[in-house]
Formats: sequence, C-alpha cells, structure tokens
Amino acid sequence: MSRDLNTLFLFDTNYFSVTIDQVCSFAGFRSRFMDEKDNKKSVLENAKTLWKSLPEAIKLLGTILSIAIAFKVLFPASAVGISFFDAGPDIIEPGESSVLSWEVSGADNVTIEPDLGAVNSSGSLSVFPSETTTYKLIATGDGKEKVAMCTVTVEEQDLLISSFDASPDSISPGERAVLNWHVSGVSNVTIEPDIGTLEPAGTLNVSPTATTSYKLTASNGDKEDVAYCTVTVEESPLPPEEKTVPSEEKALPPADNLPAPEEEQAQKDLPSIVSFNADPDVIAKGESSNLTWNVSEAADISIDQRIGPVSLTGSQRIFPEKTTTYTLIATNEAGSVSASKMVYVEEPSTSPSPSAVSVPEQVSPANGEVFDNSTAQATLKWKTVSGAVSYSVEIDSYDSSTGKWLSESSRSDVVSGIPGISYSFEFDEGVNQYRWRVWASGSEGVEGKKSEWWAFSSQAGSVTETGNTSAA
Repeated sequence: MSRDLNTLFLFDTNYFSVTIDQVCSFAGFRSRFMDEKDNKKSVLENAKTLWKSLPEAIKLLGTILSIAIAFKVLFPASAVGISFFDAGPDIIEPGESSVLSWEVSGADNVTIEPDLGAVNSSGSLSVFPSETTTYKLIATGDGKEKVAMCTVTVEEQDLLISSFDASPDSISPGERAVLNWHVSGVSNVTIEPDIGTLEPAGTLNVSPTATTSYKLTASNGDKEDVAYCTVTVEESPLPPEEKTVPSEEKALPPADNLPAPEEEQAQKDLPSIVSFNADPDVIAKGESSNLTWNVSEAADISIDQRIGPVSLTGSQRIFPEKTTTYTLIATNEAGSVSASKMVYVEEPSTSPSPSAVSVPEQVSPANGEVFDNSTAQATLKWKTVSGAVSYSVEIDSYDSSTGKWLSESSRSDVVSGIPGISYSFEFDEGVNQYRWRVWASGSEGVEGKKSEWWAFSSQAGSVTETGNTSAA
C-alpha cells in the first residue's frame, strides 16, 4: 500500500514538474506575443496619427495611387502581339499592286514603314512599289514594342527592242517618214541624231534632207541595247546648166565637156521603191508575217531569202524561223535601187508555266464556333498565300427541313475575285447552320486547291453532325 502511495506521489511530482515547465514556457510566449502585439499596435497608432496629420491633397493622391495599383494588379495590360503581317501577292511586275494585311493585339500605336504611317490594329492596304520593298510593321503598347516585316518583290523585265523601223524607208526631198519603235523592260530610250529621249513605244515623223541612219539606244541600269533603221532620201537629178554662148557658137557641135543627154536621162529613169514593209514586223517563233511592196519604173524586181522575182506590186506570206532581213532590188536599164526590211522573231519564253498556289490557312470563324443571337453577320478570315492574285470563298447553309446542305440539293454561294484576306456576309433569316471554305487564284487565273469545310452556328447550340469538315 505504501509502495502504491509512493508511486502515486512520484507520478504526481513528475506531472507537476511537467505542468510547471509548460506554464513557464507559455508565460514566456505570451509575454513575447504581448510585446509584439503592443509593438504592432504602437506602429499602427503612429501610422494613423501620421495619416491624420497629412494634408488632404496628399491623402487624395495616396488614395488614387492605391486604386491605380489595385487595378494594375487585378487587370494587367494585355501583351502586345502581332498575329500576322503578310503581302499578297508577294511577287509582282512593275505597275502591279500587292495587298498588305495585318492583325495586332494589345497595341496603343501601329505604324507601317516606309511611307504608310499610322494604321488601325487590323486591316489591309494596297501598295504599288516601283521596286522590291520590305515593309516594317511596328506595334507599341505599355512601353513595349513588337516588329514584323514582309517583302514585296518587283520582278524586272528583260530588256527587249521588239521593233524599230521607218515607214516608208525611202522618200523624196521634202517628204516625211514615220519612225516606229517598241521596247520593253526599259527605263530610258533615246533616238539619234537630233531626237533625244522618248517613251518606250511610239511613233515620230521625220523629214531628213539626206539619207539618214537613225540609232535607237535602250538602257535599263547596266543593260543596254541598240537598233538602227535608215531613211533613204532619193536625190532628184539636177537640171542641165544653161549656158549663154555667142550666137555663132550655137551652131557648133556640142563640146566634149558638156553632160551627155543619155546620162541625164539614165539618172532620171532609175526605178522607184514606193514602199516595202512587213506586217507584222515582230512575230513569235512559228508565226508568219506578210511582205508588201510597191515599185515603179522597174524592169526586174526580186526579193532575197529565196523569194525570187516578183511583180511591181504584191505581197508574200513569209515564215522566218529567226530574225531575218529581207532586201528588195528593183532594176531597169538606168540601174538598180534597193530597200530592206527586218522581221523580228521572238524566241518562246523559257519560264515555267504558272503553278497552282497553295491552300489558304483558315483563321476565323473557327470550325464549330457559335455566334451569339445578337450577331447579324460573320467575317471570314484566312492567311495570305504566296503568289495569290485573288481569293474565292464558298458559303454553304444547312436546310433543317431537308436535312441537307444547300450545295447538296442545288448550289451554294461562291464569291470570287476577293483581293484581300477577309469577306463579310450577313446571316440569312431562318438559317442557323453554315459552313465555309476558301481557295486562292494565281497568275493567269490558275486556281489552287480548296480548303476544308469549317462549320459554324449563328445561334446558341452546337453545330449539327452534318457539318462535317471534309474537303470536296
């Protein structure tokens, strides 16, 4: 019994010892806690006292700053982003246009260089660069900047003098001839002598007093080419000089130094080539031209290049395989005269046939997108395709009464010749389900493949299963 009491006493002593330690520890913690609480309370009271002592203007500024910081935290500004910046087509010939298209988000200011300046956050714009140009889109907002670039390449044409001739190429003094010329791929054309700089194609009246060879010079940068044509001025024979001689000498026979009458007559009776031309004078390989001529006072007339003798007037169909000069020679007892005409044969182009453009990438509305009941129209958007001249879209609607798409029973709406990368249309009354696809057209009207069908709805509810997206 005493052992039990001793055990109980020891237990109680131990328990008492532990309890005292815990109480002391708690008392120390409470003391520290109370001290910290008193300190925080003191700091808070000091802050309140300081705030009350501040002027009202500073209090208002502090309140506005606090609200601004809260808004900044709750509604952070969206980051500046450039979804796309493209040119279509990105390869053009001089004088043609390209369409720049872009879409930017989170920007306060959007500009395009060179020469375009400030623009909206999204849109399209036609440009007519005279040389290859790189356009730079700069989007800025919240102190940040994003940049995107796209290039429109302007292809240079090969320098070619298609024709340069005179009609007629033989005239009498005081008459006029017409110079004709046509040059492509050129920035500067001059004709000498005494004419100067001219347009790449045109006609000009000339009236030389003597036989003149005209030189056409075409240049484009480092490239240069020349061509010649000659206008022959036929000299009229001078009348014999009249000499006054004594009456007694008139009966004398003619002196040896006087011109012989037969020589004067021979000069006067030379053949005359009124005209000698080719129509057309520029042909493609495999095509033909027609030589025509008109000659007077000639006994024999012939044309080289295996044509042979011809009549005073006539025509001859020719099929030259390469650029060829034809010469007409007219002869009589007094002598011969000649005229030449060149027919240019253009070699077939070695450039490859235009290839089909790629399939445009659809952007919106996305496949399966649902528009709110308040929305009255939809804008179809897609990305630019390299080499595309225009785009076509097909808009199909679903007839719930027949359970078929309109294209399956009759035909859908197709809109062609769209220059940009978007098209807007209004929803039809009573029609809720639609689908659309797009394709591009390249040079010479070559159409690319069509995109897949993307279906969307104009009211709440999911798109029906009939709105599959398989491409036809």
